[in-house]
Amino acid sequence: MKMLGFVQFETPPLVEGPKIMFYVPLPQSMHDFPFALKMAEGSYGFPVTITIISTWCVMLFLILIFRWASQNLEIMPGKKQAFFETLYAFFDALIGQMLGAWKKKYFTYISTLFLFILISNIISFFPIPGFSYESGLLKIAPALRTPTADLNTTVGLALITTYSFMAASFRVSGFFGFFKGLFEPMPLMFPINLAGEFAKPTNISIRLFGNMFAGMVILGLLYKAAPALIPAPMHLYFDLFSGIVQSFVFIMLTMVYIQGSIGDAEYVD
Repeated sequence: MKMLGFVQFETPPLVEGPKIMFYVPLPQSMHDFPFALKMAEGSYGFPVTITIISTWCVMLFLILIFRWASQNLEIMPGKKQAFFETLYAFFDALIGQMLGAWKKKYFTYISTLFLFILISNIISFFPIPGFSYESGLLKIAPALRTPTADLNTTVGLALITTYSFMAASFRVSGFFGFFKGLFEPMPLMFPINLAGEFAKPTNISIRLFGNMFAGMVILGLLYKAAPALIPAPMHLYFDLFSGIVQSFVFIMLTMVYIQGSIGDAEYVD
């Protein structure tokens, strides 16, 4: 901890969970709500963490950027329109290569999933300061935290993906067809096949969380060892490059699971 006038510079803990930023007060009748916590004044409230705030900011950014991108469209595109058309073409080719005609059904989900994870992964690369005034001291800390470094976020995304490929499987094979597939190629394979289905959301959620959280820990170690030299260029890898790669890996695994569920079935609108 260092002091410069009334400004306090404090090295954060190496491993730290998402901080609770504020509480949403709950009425007396909801004190038994599973996530309710007791506040300082004795009443109960719903905790809002920095992960939730960061997620709101990512969603707001995506809404604003695509609202801006969809304005003043022209037949002869300018630079802005050409960029977003190129982005659309990239997703169209990638998803079409993996899912074929089924891309019509999953294009919106896959493309939005990629962009949400990408912005969430690289948000810590941009130094957005947050200010707080406590005990007569001005504290400056990052205003946002990588949402995907919180297991709650990655598990939520994995559950949505699980719903997507399970729904695809039920649509193609029906419930009994899906259940029957767990016993193939022989009934003794049922426990292994069942474990494999549970492993899919576990795999993609832990993979994304582990990589993003490990990057935070490694950068924390570097800041403690050589705060002035090493960490700055390493942000290019752990925050930017790794964030892009992990976003791509997540959607590729999502499409692999969906493709495995639909098999060779033809798409019917």
